[in-house]
Amino acid sequence: MTTSTLKAELTITLTATPTLNDLRHWWETRQADPDAALAFTDAAPRNFAELLDCIYSGAHLFYLAHCGNAVVGAMWLHDMVYDADGTPRAGWLGTYVLPEHRGRHTTQTMWLLVHDALSARGVHSLYIASHHANIRAHAVAERHLGFHRVDTYPAFASCQGMPTDYVILSMRQEDMVESWALAHARAQMQHLSSSTTLPQSEDTGYTVHEQRW
Repeated sequence: MTTSTLKAELTITLTATPTLNDLRHWWETRQADPDAALAFTDAAPRNFAELLDCIYSGAHLFYLAHCGNAVVGAMWLHDMVYDADGTPRAGWLGTYVLPEHRGRHTTQTMWLLVHDALSARGVHSLYIASHHANIRAHAVAERHLGFHRVDTYPAFASCQGMPTDYVILSMRQEDMVESWALAHARAQMQHLSSSTTLPQSEDTGYTVHEQRW
């Protein structure tokens, strides 16, 4: 477990092995949150069992955050890119903070911890795909997390049954070209529901495994 404090406002601990009760609380809060409609695509887990499968199978590198005993949010890596030896070296960042914990630098504090945890695992290239209408999320990613806006990908994914544009962001400026190539790969996979693995891409030279979220 790791800890971070930002501006003496919020002390957060991070765990990669959350309890079932804490995971369920996070999940049920997310499911009841009307703002979640702009946060997740239709390919996101549909129930708690699917969430657990994503975590326990290793499809997601999932980190739950606490402030004291209270669950405040989570960040996770998904749609990972692997080196030839199976080591993840890049992926897409997901975030959900409980409504009562927003606005206190929670996301930024979580990010400092998650960034360190992922770097320790050898993951140095990170991307975000954010619903085009989720203006607050774009601002947080750019101003507080330090991500760089690449462009808006048209009809990137289905959201509430409709093809939806998503803003693509890259943690590192030098990865912006690759982020667009990977966004294209993800968009193709999300439009092919029967596909589970995309063959090696000429654009990236890596195999991208389809994982939901």
